[in-house]
Amino acid sequence: MKVIGLVGPIGSGKDTVSDYISKKYGYKVIVMGDIVREIATELGRGHTRDDLQLTQKEVVAKYGMEYFAKRVVEKIRKNKWENVIINGIRRPEDAAVPKREFGKDMVIVLVDASPEKRFERMKVRMRPGDPETMEEFIRQEQNEKTLFKWEETKKFIDNVIINNDDAFDKLYKNIDAFMKERGMA
Repeated sequence: MKVIGLVGPIGSGKDTVSDYISKKYGYKVIVMGDIVREIATELGRGHTRDDLQLTQKEVVAKYGMEYFAKRVVEKIRKNKWENVIINGIRRPEDAAVPKREFGKDMVIVLVDASPEKRFERMKVRMRPGDPETMEEFIRQEQNEKTLFKWEETKKFIDNVIINNDDAFDKLYKNIDAFMKERGMA
């Protein structure tokens, strides 16, 4: 079994990295945020970042900090997936639970880019809830760093992929090198 956990700030390119690995290497993808979106929908909420943060807070208060990570592990085990990407690890528990479950078979990768580059990408992709101003972007990012205990989550990172370029070929070469070096290919 090989499990890659992707962590990174909003707009860093986690989905791009995830999609590439999935297509080229045949990994299944679980997006942690999709679980939050499902619950928000059940509660009659929208999918703005503020709605999702509120949903996260309520679920964690009710079921505990490991709730989302346990659902992900359960889904991987239930489906008997061998090669999996967990996209959107945020909290230390999101990293700790699957690390505990999958041990040496799991690698956590930080996908990162400069704040300016990330904001620029978010303006182009225009997802619901994405910030429209740099001030709003900074506010949302600070909220997430606090909510998700970013300083603790960083301790689980095994590798870093920087995604500041607009050219995908450089990013893809970095991903291929990572996959080969870590024996994930």
